[in-house]
Amino acid sequence: MPKNNIDKFLKAIIFVKKNLEKDLPFLIKGKKKIKKGLYFGKNVKVEQNVLFDTTQGTILIDDRTKIKANAILRGPLFIGKDCVVNSFTEISNSKIGDVCKIGGEIEGSIMAGYSNKQHHGCLLHSYVGKWVNIGAGTNVSDLKNTYSSIKMGGVDTGQQFLGCVIGDYSKTAINASIFCGKVIGVSSHLYGTVTEDVPSFVSHLGPGVMYELPLVIAEKIQKAMMKRRGLSFTDKDHKLFKKLFADTTPERKKAKVKKGKLKF
Repeated sequence: MPKNNIDKFLKAIIFVKKNLEKDLPFLIKGKKKIKKGLYFGKNVKVEQNVLFDTTQGTILIDDRTKIKANAILRGPLFIGKDCVVNSFTEISNSKIGDVCKIGGEIEGSIMAGYSNKQHHGCLLHSYVGKWVNIGAGTNVSDLKNTYSSIKMGGVDTGQQFLGCVIGDYSKTAINASIFCGKVIGVSSHLYGTVTEDVPSFVSHLGPGVMYELPLVIAEKIQKAMMKRRGLSFTDKDHKLFKKLFADTTPERKKAKVKKGKLKF
């Protein structure tokens, strides 16, 4: 992933950590005030025993989002339209896009629209692109054992707490473990432990074991995911995938990504 893109995502993660509360007053206009610091859009559904903790910041839940029983939501927090927050989820200081399914623990993170993290596992101080699926038990580290600052893209970020960047259309398998500061490209699949950056259109099976994800397979997977949301994969989407695949070819060559049938 180009350095300027990494810088953009890093700044977004730091912004959420430091400035989300300052941003929320611009988003609550026209929303219904439930109590001090808590605002709902239209047709928000909340089941029993949900905790809304506004002591550290404002919480905004947008239109038609459903919060299931026993979830814990701590401000500052924004959750977009048409989302589902599962029972026993805990989210704090984060920004969640539209049409997302959320579970487990999320802190200090951004998740773009149409992405899923339905199950247990933690996502900490990270940026997740659109149309991403995070498998059950996936965990993202945000702290080194040495407590030293974390590098991202080979550059010292000066951050002690920092997770990862996951590009659009990527997927993680169950129980994937992603080390702090890692950058995952577009339309890549992660299995097992991820201790290195992963280029775009790659199946990552472990340290140094990467196979190219063919364009035709990447598009087939995206078509299936979009169909589940009642959407169609258009010619515009095909042109985008084709361009992304071509533009990221040098990344895969540099990382010596293998071609051929995926082998576990």
